[in-house]
Amino acid sequence: MSRRFTGIQLLLVFVAVNTVMFLMLVTSMTSEHPWLARVLPGQFGAGVNSSGYWVFFALVLLANALTVLAAGLILMLPAMRDGGHVDEKRLARHLADRAGLSDESRESVLSALREEEQSSRYQIAAGRIILFAGMVFLVLAFAGVSLSFARAVPDGQMFQSRTNAGIGMSDVELFTLDQIAGAVLLDAPEVYDWHIGALTNNPHSALFTHFVFLFRTLLGLMALLLVASFLRGGARVKPAEAPAPASTSPG
Repeated sequence: MSRRFTGIQLLLVFVAVNTVMFLMLVTSMTSEHPWLARVLPGQFGAGVNSSGYWVFFALVLLANALTVLAAGLILMLPAMRDGGHVDEKRLARHLADRAGLSDESRESVLSALREEEQSSRYQIAAGRIILFAGMVFLVLAFAGVSLSFARAVPDGQMFQSRTNAGIGMSDVELFTLDQIAGAVLLDAPEVYDWHIGALTNNPHSALFTHFVFLFRTLLGLMALLLVASFLRGGARVKPAEAPAPASTSPG
């Protein structure tokens, strides 16, 4: 699969997701009774205080974050799976001794191997950048969903010992940092009771608790994959040494 073809496919998927979301928003806002109010909490009136639409925008950001993460995985995983360390000198010897290829044919095979190596390394690097961008979007979406749902359901209790009405943006920011630390540091903050903010999720709020768990799991897996991509770094071909010239006997 060529890089150009893969990039076009990923761009089309991204555009399709946003087009569907935009059409959902337009059809809801232009209808006499917004149908989004049937599936999302909050108010769906006019103006910026329509909490239900802020919930929708946060979910759009979450959908985009997942789309970007999927694009990064599609680029990285095949290259990391197929890539490997290849000793070009050893391969050249096998091609000459066992396959009996001529010097021209052997060089053609090795040249193709080098091109494949460069393609693999480029694909991993591009996927790494996209994956990191997706992780940033995921963090922003997590904070946006948490805050928008808290404002849309002020009488609810998504967090321990506090109702949603008392939750502000600074509280959600610190809560998000706690979740990031827990995901990246493999729950070490939980073990050692290190907390940035005072908020913790309310286990009795099952939907929000599942959302927090999935966010931490996904973010932790993506962080481990990024580390693995740096350790692997794509296929690396060790160059073959030029063959020594044949010695000629005098006379």
